Amino acid sequence: MREADAVIVASPGYHGAISGMIKNALDYIEDLRDAERPYLDGVPVGCVAVAYGWQATVSTLAGLRATVHALRGWPSPLGAAINASNRVFDENGECVDDQTRFQLETVARQVVAFAERQSPMGLAATGL
Repeated sequence: MREADAVIVASPGYHGAISGMIKNALDYIEDLRDAERPYLDGVPVGCVAVAYGWQATVSTLAGLRATVHALRGWPSPLGAAINASNRVFDENGECVDDQTRFQLETVARQVVAFAERQSPMGLAATGL
């Protein structure tokens, strides 16, 4: 995380909140408090929440965005809210839902575009 140009964080919704495992991983970013770039300062972060039903999906996404803000990261303008009660992926892992595909591609595009603007030489210079 110390040298990341961008981050994508995805969490299942557990009772309408970020899963404990994802929250624990994000809590370890506290180790970067004294780094040259503290926490996720200025880092674009794509947020993706997956849950059964919209209420849990949206509240999980809100929690992810709030945590990213608290860590000084920049959540992408669109956060992907994926309702797992709909069939969105097939048995091969291919996205079969156009709205889900649109959300995931948009989040990725926004995160990469912001990272390119933040990098002094652009991501192309880093080989990404």
